[in-house]
Amino acid sequence: MTITREFLSNFTKIKRTPLLLLHLLPPVVITTLFLIYYNSGGYRLFSDVRLFFILLQICYPMFVSFVVPIFINLDRNISNVQNALGVVGSRRSVYLGKLCFLLFLSAASIILYELCFYVGVKFFLNMNFMNFGSYFFIFCSFLISNLFLYFIHVPISFKFGFSVSVLSGIAGTILAGYFENFIGDKIWPAIPWEWGVRFLKDYFDLTRGSVIPGVISLVIITSVVLVLTILWYSRWEGRIIQE
Repeated sequence: MTITREFLSNFTKIKRTPLLLLHLLPPVVITTLFLIYYNSGGYRLFSDVRLFFILLQICYPMFVSFVVPIFINLDRNISNVQNALGVVGSRRSVYLGKLCFLLFLSAASIILYELCFYVGVKFFLNMNFMNFGSYFFIFCSFLISNLFLYFIHVPISFKFGFSVSVLSGIAGTILAGYFENFIGDKIWPAIPWEWGVRFLKDYFDLTRGSVIPGVISLVIITSVVLVLTILWYSRWEGRIIQE
């Protein structure tokens, strides 16, 4: 019950904060700008409009690194920190409740991206080449491959704050872009920031090779990181380094 209670309590916490807007506004603005650019000649650079989702995945670490510390900062007042660390019966449940809420917001944002993309491609570009199965795969790929990002940015935000989280997110985006080369073709399963990009490229038939090693790495690394961060949060005493 603590996980559910923590999850639901966050709806109250985010009132009068920019967090909800940060998840709902970018899908509309970014998708619209991309489709306008693509229609005005961007197709010369992006031969396939579906590359939008690959570019979005490359930049997603920056988005996560920005919204997670904003969310965590909602718990920085004395009463909320006491609730998170000492009053509740299970810190683990509180931690998982926060993660589930962040993933819920992420899922809503991804669905909105896909909805805006569908409407724009169908009615603005007059194209219709992706079925429901494609959108479902993209949704699952984004949500599952980015679990690692949330699992590491929540403890980073608690421990170090906004600045370090954003810097690590920028580094993740740089890594995701940098390993789009022949070196990345060999080692991408060991690069968590590259997982989602490679899964999408494989689905869109833009690359060759099996994604099975990446799936295995995702399951193992993500599971280990989740367990380690839960153990860390269970022992954390609330000391942070301010920005």
